[in-house]
Amino acid sequence: MSAMKSLLLTLGAGLVAGLPSELGDVLLDSHVSELPALGLTDITKIGIAGGGDGLERRRLDGPFMGFDFPDPSLIWGDGAWRAYATSSGGLSVPVANSTDTFDWQLSGDDALPDPGPWVDPNDKGVWAPDVQKNDDGVYVMYYTAHQAGGSHCIGAATSKTAVGPFTPQAKPLICDPKGGGVIDASGYDDGKDRWIVWKVDGNNLGGATTCQGGTPSGKYKSTAIRIQRLARDALTFQGKATTILDNFGAADNGVVEAPALYQIPGDAGYVLFFSTHCYSTDDYDIQYAFSDKIDGKYNNRGSLLRTSDGLGIYGPGGLDIDPNGKSVVFHGRLFPNQPAGARELYSAELTFNGRNVHY
Repeated sequence: MSAMKSLLLTLGAGLVAGLPSELGDVLLDSHVSELPALGLTDITKIGIAGGGDGLERRRLDGPFMGFDFPDPSLIWGDGAWRAYATSSGGLSVPVANSTDTFDWQLSGDDALPDPGPWVDPNDKGVWAPDVQKNDDGVYVMYYTAHQAGGSHCIGAATSKTAVGPFTPQAKPLICDPKGGGVIDASGYDDGKDRWIVWKVDGNNLGGATTCQGGTPSGKYKSTAIRIQRLARDALTFQGKATTILDNFGAADNGVVEAPALYQIPGDAGYVLFFSTHCYSTDDYDIQYAFSDKIDGKYNNRGSLLRTSDGLGIYGPGGLDIDPNGKSVVFHGRLFPNQPAGARELYSAELTFNGRNVHY
């Protein structure tokens, strides 16, 4: 166990450079100037799960399990913390269990062995699952998969237990082939309304980003983060979808993705966590932005965690936050310059102080 130095990071307004010209009225407010400072203090890193004695209250722990566990999501379900991940280790949706979010064990369960009849039978990989519990006590999983004959869509599946197996719906929940597909769905319950946020995958259409299958060219494409209200069943759409964030062009390598929402205590607005740059590079990171309305434009961006912080976590990303706002999980690689390296599970505690977010 080794103590990490305290850090104070301030992200400058230079992020505005290189905005994609296609974004039009979905751009963030152009008056963004001073961004909030982010303090990382009293951070302690441990190795394998189970060595938690003497850790500081504000802490960052991991890696856990020695297992590829990308794009984790977090929920308290059936008497334990559960984390779910992108397909890995021969499992469609692997599950890990914990009593405290700092000591994790892989369960061996596959929460979604069958992603559904709409999924391409030759490409059944599941990305970035997220699980919510609706008012009837039913667990609802949102996930990304490749639609047969189409692009990536967001599906939904339900289960009476947190570990499943979940039963997929016959049709996808959200598709947007013109936008390049949709990925990275995440749910949120503000106590009155339920919401779902997701990424429109403009990177699949090419453009200037290096995070694509082709050769970068032209301008950066929109990768809008969208939000829509849901009924209390966490499945039925209400109202219309709205764009709340988009990439800042070259400053983000044309990528924003992996959104996760939280309402700041004390009626202080909302914070949106997200990742930028390409997931396979060490530039991948975790950022945050603020809005007074859950479905308003999110601005005043700040950096939460990145490779250059010197914590030995490379390409951190895919953060999810528990409904109480105390614990987060995310993934990171153990070594630099390993685009195909395992993305292992990390966890941390957050505290909110006004509009500053602290570990």
